[in-house]
Amino acid sequence: MRRAPSVAYIRRVSDRPSIPDQIARGLLAGGAARVVAVTSTGVAREAARRHGATGAAAVALGRGLTAGLMLATLTKNDECVTLQVLGDGPLGSLTVDASAAGTARGYVKNPSVGRSAVAPGQRLALAAVVGRSGLVSVVRDLGLRDTFGGQTPIVTGEVDEDVEHYLNVSEQIDSALACDALVDESGLLVAAAGILVQALPGSVAGPQVAAARTHLRGGALTRAVAEAAGGGDLEGLIAQVLGPALGHVQLLDLRPARFHCPCSRARAGASLSLLGQADLAEMILEDGRAEVTCNFCGARYEFTEADLETIRRDLDKTAGLPS
Repeated sequence: MRRAPSVAYIRRVSDRPSIPDQIARGLLAGGAARVVAVTSTGVAREAARRHGATGAAAVALGRGLTAGLMLATLTKNDECVTLQVLGDGPLGSLTVDASAAGTARGYVKNPSVGRSAVAPGQRLALAAVVGRSGLVSVVRDLGLRDTFGGQTPIVTGEVDEDVEHYLNVSEQIDSALACDALVDESGLLVAAAGILVQALPGSVAGPQVAAARTHLRGGALTRAVAEAAGGGDLEGLIAQVLGPALGHVQLLDLRPARFHCPCSRARAGASLSLLGQADLAEMILEDGRAEVTCNFCGARYEFTEADLETIRRDLDKTAGLPS
């Protein structure tokens, strides 16, 4: 059972100012490449709070949630994306669900790891906790049961660099991507943001994407995220990070981002029904109750013996229907 975050944790984090959580989409001058920028401090803080993650685990959550939000906004459709980073490090795995509507949720398998690895206001190396071997998996849900996905190997264990590698190799789109999440001296997350520069189909944007990658890797984003911990706006962050290397970015749309988990008691009950009649009967006899905990948000749903019997009987009725 995960330890609930303390009241002090909640107060210390919530008292800090930050840029509002937003997603911006735009074009570089000339229209050769698109830009997606995300500020996700509130989203990342909420995920870290729910799972009691600090230090490196909180940073991994922040980078993953930010990357997921960017991946989900690359099409015009109401797309949903599941991003998983399955490394061989002690963190175990990172899973993020994000939507084009600007919602995101996520968790790490072992949120207690990396608490001593704190570098206040600086980019934190994650390879030691994520691992240097494993897979990055992305599944895109386009609706109407139409999904597609791909996998690439972990190359650095830094999450954002590995997602960039996925875009370049699996989706074969020339991309430069960077995300960062910064913590304070206590390991609490204070700011998170990310930027993606991606060539548009049929364009010749290689030099611009390469320049963006060099600039982002040089620490431009991390410095801007550190300053954003004290406030500001997303448009200013974009200009600060990309302006010196790429010039003006024309913004096309701006939308809010937020932490959201669609779990419910009904969905929890549906997951129990997947156990089948035999397992449900055994659970009723041996335990007389069940508890389902959402991995993404930590919500707990309790089911009594009567609830389990109702689920089992409904399964029995369904099994008796003609096919």
